[in-house]
Amino acid sequence: MTEKEPVLLTVLIESATRRWSVAGVTLDGRAVPLMCTEPGDFDPVVGATLDEQTSYLRHRLSGVLQRGCDRLWGRQMKPRHIVFVADDGLEQSHPNLTQRVADHFAEWMTSPPVAFFICTDGWSGDAEFTLDAVAGELDPTHYEILTKALPPLIKKLDDRQAWEIAASKPPA
Repeated sequence: MTEKEPVLLTVLIESATRRWSVAGVTLDGRAVPLMCTEPGDFDPVVGATLDEQTSYLRHRLSGVLQRGCDRLWGRQMKPRHIVFVADDGLEQSHPNLTQRVADHFAEWMTSPPVAFFICTDGWSGDAEFTLDAVAGELDPTHYEILTKALPPLIKKLDDRQAWEIAASKPPA
């Protein structure tokens, strides 16, 4: 049986558009776009209570991880570390939501481990990103690989051909 290539399973969270994207980042720094949603996928959190927002995002992001793992597996890859990267705290949500969701994943997912970051200056420019840790840890080597892979990966967010588009559930 062929050994699967270890990658950083990376979930990008766009706060203003309230959508997610999931990709692999190989340990040599290659970005592998996997799947994304249309803007508005997190709209159900707008106006909800903190507990409702937390429950919704825990469930939704757990599904994102499952989909990402499935897509990696089909490419002979497996997650070595799970990394969430948000461009900012989630807009139109409770101020504690990002921390609460980040803590949940970092505490409950240990194999592979989870790290959750917010980009210090959002997703702009071509320079390496500086990430503020919200929860969990990423070793310095993987952090460097991630920050170098993020600019080209984020540029691909607007290339619909690079991603499988995930169908969003209709509002209940």
